[in-house]
This record gives sequence, structure tokens and C-alpha cells, in this order.
Amino acid sequence: MKKNSSIPKAGFRLFRPNPRMFGKLFALFIFMTFCTYSYGVSQNKKMDVHFKNASIDFVIEYLESATDYTFVYNDTDKEGVKITVSLKDADIVTILDAVFKNTPLAYQIKEDRIVVLRRKNNTVKAEEEKQLVVKGRVISEKDKEPIIGATVILEGTTLGVATDVEGKFSINVPEDAKTLVISSIGYAKYRFALNSNVFDKLNIIQLKDSVSFVDEVVIVGYGTTKVKDATGAVSRLGEKDIAMSPAGASVQSMLQGRAPGVNVMIQSASPTSPVNVMIRGISTLTGNTQPLWVIDGVPDYSQSSTGDVTNALFNLNLSDIESIDILKDVSATAIYGSRAANGVIIVTTKRGKLGMQPTVDLSLRAGIQTINSNKLNALNAAEYKRFVETVGRQSIEIAGFDYNTRLFFNESKFNQLNTSQWDGSMLELLPDAFMDGDTDWWDEMTQNALTTQCDISVRGGTQNSNYFISFGYNDQKGVVKGGRSKLLTGRLNFETLIGKQVKLGVNLSGSSRKTNNKDNLIDNIIRFRPDFPAYNEDGSINLVTTSTVIENPHLTLANRNDGRGLTFSGSAFLEWTILDGLKFKSTGTVNYTNSQTDIFSKKGTRGYATAYNSRNLGNSENNTYVWDNTLTWMKTFGKHNLVAMVGHSIEKYKSRMLSGGAEEFPDEKVLINLGSGADSWADSDEAGNTLVSAIARVNYKYNNRYLATFTFRTDGSSKFGPDKRWGYFPSGALAWVISEEEFMAPLKLYIPYLKLRASVGKIGSQNLGNYDYISLMGAASYDGQPGTKPTSLGNPVLQWEETTSVDVGLDFGLLNERLRGTIGYYNKQINNLIYDGSVPANSSYTTVNQNVGTIANVGWEFDIRGDVIRTDKVNFEIGFNIATNSGKVKKLDGIVKELKMPYYYEYVRLVEGGHIGDWYGYQYAGRLFRTQEEIIALKPVSSTGVQENYFGSYDSPGDAYLIDQDGDGKITAKDKVKLGNFNPKFFGGFNLSLSWKNLYATAVFTYSYGAKRMWYYQYEKTSGVGTYNVYNSIFDSYNFKGGDALFPRLAYAGTVANALCDLYIHDASFLRMNSLNLNYRLPAKWFTGTFVNNVELSFSASNLFTITKYPGFDPQGNFGSTSTSATANDVITVAQGVDYSTYPSARTYSLGIKFTFK
Repeated sequence: MKKNSSIPKAGFRLFRPNPRMFGKLFALFIFMTFCTYSYGVSQNKKMDVHFKNASIDFVIEYLESATDYTFVYNDTDKEGVKITVSLKDADIVTILDAVFKNTPLAYQIKEDRIVVLRRKNNTVKAEEEKQLVVKGRVISEKDKEPIIGATVILEGTTLGVATDVEGKFSINVPEDAKTLVISSIGYAKYRFALNSNVFDKLNIIQLKDSVSFVDEVVIVGYGTTKVKDATGAVSRLGEKDIAMSPAGASVQSMLQGRAPGVNVMIQSASPTSPVNVMIRGISTLTGNTQPLWVIDGVPDYSQSSTGDVTNALFNLNLSDIESIDILKDVSATAIYGSRAANGVIIVTTKRGKLGMQPTVDLSLRAGIQTINSNKLNALNAAEYKRFVETVGRQSIEIAGFDYNTRLFFNESKFNQLNTSQWDGSMLELLPDAFMDGDTDWWDEMTQNALTTQCDISVRGGTQNSNYFISFGYNDQKGVVKGGRSKLLTGRLNFETLIGKQVKLGVNLSGSSRKTNNKDNLIDNIIRFRPDFPAYNEDGSINLVTTSTVIENPHLTLANRNDGRGLTFSGSAFLEWTILDGLKFKSTGTVNYTNSQTDIFSKKGTRGYATAYNSRNLGNSENNTYVWDNTLTWMKTFGKHNLVAMVGHSIEKYKSRMLSGGAEEFPDEKVLINLGSGADSWADSDEAGNTLVSAIARVNYKYNNRYLATFTFRTDGSSKFGPDKRWGYFPSGALAWVISEEEFMAPLKLYIPYLKLRASVGKIGSQNLGNYDYISLMGAASYDGQPGTKPTSLGNPVLQWEETTSVDVGLDFGLLNERLRGTIGYYNKQINNLIYDGSVPANSSYTTVNQNVGTIANVGWEFDIRGDVIRTDKVNFEIGFNIATNSGKVKKLDGIVKELKMPYYYEYVRLVEGGHIGDWYGYQYAGRLFRTQEEIIALKPVSSTGVQENYFGSYDSPGDAYLIDQDGDGKITAKDKVKLGNFNPKFFGGFNLSLSWKNLYATAVFTYSYGAKRMWYYQYEKTSGVGTYNVYNSIFDSYNFKGGDALFPRLAYAGTVANALCDLYIHDASFLRMNSLNLNYRLPAKWFTGTFVNNVELSFSASNLFTITKYPGFDPQGNFGSTSTSATANDVITVAQGVDYSTYPSARTYSLGIKFTFK
């Protein structure tokens, strides 16, 4: 426990943030944001332009970058147009007049949009033929918003108009006109047939999205870029992908199978289940292995993959999310410095649009969860009695009576017998050895669980502002009785323009979650004796007065294990366009989390009937303050495009904890405050750290063909000693858009997009404790007198972990972009690996963080999507991705020979030249020992002539025949060999999507091949048994089947010769149907004339089936355990490979309805 009196304050002399000053600045930002001024769009901005025989594309791109205008045009209208203009100190109208003079193009300025269209053909006089009027309104099929500036052209002519701010148009056409062609940038062209029914009404025309995938905007650190301009490895999930996620999904879980190189492991179906996300392998052995999550530009500092009530990701409402961008290579992540060693995932939430009509979305969803994993068939009462009698008698024959066998057999009567010749049949059961119950505890304590969700949001905008407001409520019960989670979320995103030079914005979000955690109930369900009735005759819970280490599951259910979490995240920014192409942005962020726990155990419910009642309370707070400032310069000259950014960031983190407990309360309803307990305790802790950073990035593009990105970041962290605080992290990336080369022009239809990219760089990690660089003291007492004593050894010369990464990739779009994808290779080397290594025993310490060596991750990724059918009415798309990763220990420091793990984790070894995740244990010969003579023949004889043990003092027939690898006649640690690896050889997913008219369907599959998992529950139950129940596979043991059994001899504790071998390590390969989603949009004509704009019905199902040979609950879940004393190192490197059978997986079915009102 760290005490304030013994730890120095974290920080830097060069800068000490003042929290009060920061609070005032933040309040000022909020105030200014809501002071919205409405300025008209200025057309008086002066600039110099010089174009010589430039393409119209180049001119438009230049004017968009130099002004706040957006150009709207039809690609075919501007083909072949060249511009030569030279003007100084000219406004936008003068420039446009000169640009479009003597061209077949004209323009219209509509607020902040410039619509470019073909000039009308005046050679045909209206009076020469009869004219008809066609009126219409063009809207987006997706959100029913008007499309401003869409071009409406009579097919085969140059006669056309543009839609107004309401999306409306009116066009005169000849009487014999056949078709109008409506088009707009970002939408598919629409051919509108003209007939007698279209002239006397306002025709509603809906355009479908049709943005080229290379023009999609992806979010990168401190900015955005288009897919075609990205030099790093980036994967993206759009709003449609997110909208089709199954009920109850978290933001982490929905990534499953969607992005190559992203391995997502969900522990279970528990409402508080942790989710582990790993990008491109294990990059550290200390602390957090999760990627950095950035939500609306705000890094998430929950620093946890668990279902903790304050985890920002766990509490994020999926309905609020617009897109997710996954940054994987060092070129993309380096801008985030030391926080991004494990990759970066950027979450962008929804916003309104300028001029958008207020739109309300109301979504209701209800679902049911059912257990879909084969239950561990525990023994019924009759089977349990058979098991106890058989194993007990055999154990006594080998080793005599022990604590367990004395609970069932009459030892005193046995001692009265002549035991010179006896067998197990002489043993007599105690009269109270068994009770008369026969309870199926699995059925007693599990259920079909209901989950409900309600989300409501409103978004819109004015001429100068946009907003998004949402509220959500989720109530999820667990398939194990008693488990529950209730979540309430809220969000406000608001932006406003002050003139054309200043933009202010604020993002506020908060959540409140209440949980009832019953995850540990499964262990009691499986292990509690089936002969014990659930209730006594008077209806009270059976407390079980006989000695047992497992309590009645109903007692666990009756106990309290509640959690409550409050989170708040607020950020405000000011963006100021100082000069043409020069922008300054300042962002302030505050994150706050509060976690409360209340655990009350009733009398007799802590493993034994005479246990006192007890209560434990906890309260923790975490505060993070961040201030980012960036200056961005954008310049286009000729065919060159340059974007440069410099910035500065300051982060301050503080945490404090208060906990206490007591036991022996006089009653269990009223007098349960901690002061009422007979014995109480309390503890507290405070900690903090500071990070100061400087950043710089340059993006260069030449002629849309050659791209370069150079990034530099330096971080100073208070977690390191004074001489080791600063880390320096550069990176560079180059890309060649091959498809833009002239020699590729003949292949444009077949290869419209082809880009080769490569990056190299270095990034750091500060995954360690706040004060690991100093030795700490703690409270102690001697002879009744208070004092202090050393508690941990510091390392002031500990250095940054540094990851040097090389990445090469090829991005492509083929066959008119019907086939899109990427293939990539990466090599990450992590130097100065931090590990909690052992120190000499005479130091009075056990471990200290050290830099111990180098590990590396090497892998390939492949992602491809194809449009099998792409028509106006039907679209069918297939996507597939696959990834490999090989983690290896490259070298250790020469002093540390092996990184060892405690407890049963000792079977994972990290040795120089070995792979991360290698299992080491004894090799099973494939059969059991059948006779004692067979064992004796293998035993060595010592120099004194005494025969030694082969494995242990109780070597007996029925034990596993373990192979003596070195031939010395005994099984020792030297006989352990590699038994596989808990990491898959390859993994990925594939998905299908189909749209037809108003129906949209998706299916997502995930797969993994080659991982080996240890089923710890199986190993535990066949390595020794106690008085508790077991699962019925034990009848395939030597005790019941003899030498042909699968499992070795079972015996009570202390009498079994068994160890981890490949018998308990299983192939965890699987193919899973992760989700199925169906959406149907009701016909819009049903709601004509009402305020209802759209109604969607949905059905979703998740975890439908899993094809696997793995015998446990789930081939991927149930990693980690709250009941072990595993350290952080263990959980990171090993726990994902160990299955504790802590909670079953479940299948979810849900129905939903979504209303959109305008």
C-alpha cells in the first residue's frame, strides 16, 4: 500500500498544471460554445490564384482547401476542361467568373456550397416545341435528408438544373422527353423515367450512397485523411456495420471477425464479462496489453479490459457510434506516442449537420439469452455416492485415511479389524455420510435471461451550428441467476461557427451503471454436493452443517455483491483559422470515474457453516486532465500538397481509493454499518502520474501519386526515474499510388486503385506502476509500537520499452472497385522489455521491474471484400480476412535465463529463442500404467541400492504414463517438452451482406486455428478430488474403467501421482457464427403526411453455433480468474490460454424497432 508520506509527487519542474486554472479554461470553453453567433457566409475573402492549363479537378481541389466552400458537381460534366487564370487579391466570385469563362460550365453559390453544372443549350428555343414541367425533391435514401446541389439533367442533352437547399428542383422538358438523370457527389446516379404520372405532383427521388471506398474519410491521430491518401495500415467500420451489431454487444465485441490482425476474446456471456482486444500480438509482459481507445479525440484511461463498472468502453452506447478506425502500424499510431504501443482504436460518435432538420431516432430492442454451451454434467446423487465409495476405498488402500475419507468412512471400526489381509469391501460408510437430496444444481441456478435496450437521440443543425443529443438505457440479466447489469448513458455533441474563422465545440458524455455480480456462482453450482437438498423442511436455505469447503449456491445468491460506477467525460475545443491554410486548435479534456462496491456475506456463507457475517465497502475515484494544442498548416502549390502539424500535450492523472470492512454484525438487515461489526479494518491509497509531450507530423503528396508521412513525438513520463523520463519516437511512411500513373490508364477499368505503402518507426511504452522507480515504505509494528518497513524495491534506471516496427502493404481496388482489399506484412521488435523479475533473496525483496530482453511479433494480414451482385435493387457482398502472428523471445539480458510464471502458470515458459505462449509439460505416452511391476521396471536405483520414485511416492497402477525424455529413470522438470502454443496459427473472419429493396441482412463468422488451451477445470478434477462434486467424465478414469480409461487414477488429495501433460491441453480451433442480423424498412408511403419519417424492424441473433473439438465451455472464453492470486504478468501472457470454466457462453435472440421522426 502506497502512503502519501512515503511517495514523491509526480510531475515535472518545467510545467505544473494548475487544476483551478484548467477548470476555469474549460468553463470558458463551454460558455463560448453555447454563445452562438449567426454570421452570413462571406464572399469577400481575398486571395491570389495562378492556374496554367490546370485541370478543373485541380482547380476545385485547390479552392476547397483555400476556402470553406464545398463544390458539388457531376464528374462527367467537367471532363476535358482546362483552366488558365492568373489573379491577385481577388474574391471568390471574381475567381469563379474567370475560371468558368469560355467553358461549357456554369456555377451557383448556395450558402457554403458551389454547384458546378453544364450551361444550358440555348440553341433550342422553347417556343419551337411544347414544354412540360417536372418537379421533384431529391433526398438521401439513408437518412431522408435533402441533397443540396444535386444535378438534374435531361438524358442525352445538356439541359439541366440543380436542387435548392430543400433538395427541390423544377425543370422544363420537351413533351417527348424520356428520362432525367439525377446525380450528386457521394451518391449513385439515378435514372428517373418520365411518363404521364410525373407532371402533376412533387416527385420524391431517393439517391443511394455511392462513395468510392478510396474517398472514404478515416480518422487518424489529430486529424483525418482519405483512404487513398493514407500511408499507414488502417481498418474501418462504418455506421452500417455498427448498426447491425447484435443486442447487448459491446464496442469491443463487435470488432470480432471484422478487421484483420485484431483478435477479440470475450470471456463469457456474463453481464460484467471482460473483453480482451489484441492487435498484432502481445507487445508487453507488464501492465495493460489493450490498445489505446480514443473516443472523439479523448483517450480512454480506464486501463482495463474488464467489465468494470467504470470502464468507458464497457459503458459506451453503440447507438451513439458513427465509425471505428483501427490504427495498426507505427506510422498511424506514433502520433499517440507511449500510449499506442498496443495499437490505437479511434471511436467517432454521431453529430448533426449544418442546415439539418431536427431528426429524432427512437430505438427499442428486447432479447433473450440462452446457454448454448454443453453444461458440465455434474454427478447426480446416486453417481456421487458411487464416486465417493469407489475412489475413497481405493485411496485408503494406497495411503490410508485422510481428512476427506474420514468424512465418509468409519475409521474407528476399521481400526478394530485385522488389517493384515483386507480389501475395500471391509470399509463401512458413516451413517450420516450422505443426505437424501438429489438436486440438479445446474438447472436450479441457471435461467433464460432477458435483455432490454432503449435509445433515443435527436440531431440537427442551423446555418452555423450542429448538435447531437442522446440517452440510452440497457438492462441485462445473466444466464446465471442473480447476475444483472443496468446502464444509463447520455451524450451531447455540439459545434458552432463564429464567422468563417472560428469554430467552437463541446463533447460531453456520462454513464451510470449498477451491477449484481454472480460470476463466481458457477464454481459452486458444479462443485456443490448433489445429495444436499437446496432447502430445509421449513423452507429455509440449507446451511449444510457438515464440514464442506463449498457453500450452498443459494447462499451465494442471497449474498450481496453490488457495484456502481459513474463516469463523465467532457472535452471542449476552439479551432481558429488564423490565415489561409493555417489553423490552431486547442482542446481541453476532463475524465472522471467513480467506482463503488458493496459486498455482504451472510453468516455461514463463506465456505463453512460457522463463518461470521461480513461486509466490505470500496470507493475509488480517478481523474484525468488533458490539454492538447496543435497548429496545422496546409499548402497546395502546383502538383504539390503539404500538411504540417506541430503540437503540445499535457496529461495529469490522479486516483484515490478508500476501502473498509468488518465482520460479526449483530444482525443482517439494520446494524450493518462498518462500525457495528466486532472486527473492522480500513485502507486508503492515493497515486498519480504526469505525461508531457511534443508532437510533429508532415504529410506530403505529389500529383496524387506519391505520398509521404513523417511523425515525431517525444514523451516525458513521471513513471520513470529523473534520468530516464524522456522517450523519443520517430516514424516515417511512403506510399505510391500506382493506379495514378499514366502507364496504368489503359487498365483503369480493371485496376482503378492500387497503392504500395511502407513504414518504419519507433514507439514507446510506459506500462508500469506510478512509482516503480523508487523504493516504497509501508506501515508496520514491532512489539506493539507503530513504525514503517520497506515494501517494494524501486529501479531508477528502468528504461522505456521501445517497439521498432516495419510494415509493408498493398491496397487495391479491382474490376471497377467491385473487389477491394489489402495485404500486409509487419515485423515488430520490442526492446528493453519490462518484467517483474526476481532479485537475490538476501536483498529482503522478491522481485523488481527490470529491462530483461527483446521480443518480436511477425505476421501477415489479408483482407478482401467483393460485390458479387451490384445493381440498383440488389447488392450482395462477401468479405473475408485472415491474419497470422508469431511472437518470439529474441533475447534475454544474459542474467535472466527464463521468465517464469508462478503456480500452474509455470507450464508457460518464456525462454530465449522460444515463442510467446509455448506450453511446457510432460508428454503423455497415450496410456496408463497397468501394473506395479511395470512402474518398478522403470524406477532407477540409487548409489545406495535403494530404488527411487519414478514420479512420486504414490506411484501406482492407473497413473498417467509420462515419457522419461532424458532416460534417467525418473520424471523431473528436465523431462518437460513443448506441448503447443496458446496463440492461434491464424485467425480471422468472414461476413456476408445482402440488400434487396427495403431488406438488409448480414452474417458474421469468426474462426481460429491452431491454438492449444489448457482446460484447467479438467486438470483440477482429474489430478485430485475432495468432498465436492465433479463432472461425469470421471467415470472414464482408471478407477472405473481400468487400464483402457482416458483419465488417470483419481484419488483424494495427497495420494495422486499426476501432473500437467498434453492430456489436458486441447486443440481450441473453432468456426463460429458470430451474428445474424435482419433489418426491414417499412415502405415510406405508409407514413406520408405524418411526422414519422422512417420505421425499421430488426431481428438479430448472436453466437448461433460453434464448430470445435474443444471439450470445455468455450474454445476462446473463460480466460482469467478472480479466485487466483495471479499477477498482472500472468494474466497478460498466460491467462488467455487457460480455461477456468467460470461462466457459460450464451446464444442471444432479439427483436427491435426503430422510429425516425422529422
